[in-house]
Amino acid sequence: MTESPAQSSTSTLTTSAAHRTSWFGACIALYFLTLRQHLHGKRWLVLVALFLLPAGLAAIIRATHSRVPNLTLEFALSWTLIPQALLPLVALLYASGVIQDEQEEQTLTYLLIRPIPKWLIYIVKMLANWTTTVLLVIVLITLTFAAVYINSGADFNEVAQRCIRTCEIDSLAVIAYCSLFGLIGLLTRRTLIIGVVYTAVVEGLLANLPLSLRMGTVIYYARLIAYRTLDFIVTWPHGNKDDIAASTWQLDIATDPTLKEHPSVRTCVIVLIGASIVCTLIAAWLCSQREFHVKTPEKD
Repeated sequence: MTESPAQSSTSTLTTSAAHRTSWFGACIALYFLTLRQHLHGKRWLVLVALFLLPAGLAAIIRATHSRVPNLTLEFALSWTLIPQALLPLVALLYASGVIQDEQEEQTLTYLLIRPIPKWLIYIVKMLANWTTTVLLVIVLITLTFAAVYINSGADFNEVAQRCIRTCEIDSLAVIAYCSLFGLIGLLTRRTLIIGVVYTAVVEGLLANLPLSLRMGTVIYYARLIAYRTLDFIVTWPHGNKDDIAASTWQLDIATDPTLKEHPSVRTCVIVLIGASIVCTLIAAWLCSQREFHVKTPEKD
């Protein structure tokens, strides 16, 4: 019996709808599977140590140097140690093995047989990485602020606002780091080495130089957002005031007090989000073009 054109069209639409539904369900399953994977493994042991480090340092400094201004302590931990060292390391631990981990654990075959194209597999797993690292950043920043300001007499509402803004800025930064390291992970197997070198040389050295080269770093844009939206004027015990952010970050406020030569907050946000999207799309395209050689368990 021959199908009529109407029946054929209906069958095609039904198949297409079922295919889209299958894609969506598989993507949701992969997303939550990746989140569950991130909650296990040795990474957590490293992250626990990393998360306790800033809070522990804050407690030690406050116990031994009680006259250190709270803002100075916040700046040293939340705007120096965390964004320059801990955020890139957290992103590197999670994003460097988006595909490599699946290959090493011999689970990539199970992903490839799902009704999802390879480029979409990468994007879904990167979205799960973004979710995980952002949540971890929020926990890390909250613990650090609590250790810095608890029982300090500071205004709770002001501290809470600074904490929330810091979480927002560092979340943008860690998403950019994840996207970059995810792309690097598809270009080379030495992602950890290259990531550490990048963090030390580019984000650690070039970002602190008063040159146009720092405009190619993630931390430069995060710092500008912070400087334009938060107050970093410290009042020392002897009464002197100091803009610790401007002097540390090489911002020439003496000749350019409004930082007209630097990008605005909106531009910085667009750059960080745009760079994250571009890196992710390039990596997804590379993933779609690559033939993955999967190891299979040897039979006895």
